[in-house]
Amino acid sequence: DMRRRGDVLPGDVVVATHICPNAPTEPHDPVPFMGSPVDIATMNRHEVTADMEAVLSIDTTKGNRIINHKGLALSPTVKEGWVLRVSEQLGELLAVVTGEPLVTYPVTTQDITPYGNGAHHINSILQPATATAAPVVGLAVTSAAAVPGCQTG
Repeated sequence: DMRRRGDVLPGDVVVATHICPNAPTEPHDPVPFMGSPVDIATMNRHEVTADMEAVLSIDTTKGNRIINHKGLALSPTVKEGWVLRVSEQLGELLAVVTGEPLVTYPVTTQDITPYGNGAHHINSILQPATATAAPVVGLAVTSAAAVPGCQTG
């Protein structure tokens, strides 16, 4: 529809997702998380491809007391172990799309390390950064209060 209206963007968009009808609940602070019967390295092999120039990782991020906002929040850009600044262009785009001021959330070095190393992670939203040299940005679907993974729907 965009192309028909003359709004042509260069390049391709690759969409990868997963659905798990029997995800286990796992202990996490401050509330339990939805786990996965498939490890994150396997998920990354199926969801992150070598030809991706950038990754936008969208994930429900309600099991924390860090992002106290109902809606969407943008992470800083992560690339090759570095936490960079929040993208001004993506922030502006998100504000235009939602009609709300930009909401961002803090990312720690722990959040961009592989799952299973014993470090606390806000969730798996930035795990693609462990599998690619491309820049990764998280778009978090958020709530105003911490909601256990088993209750997010």
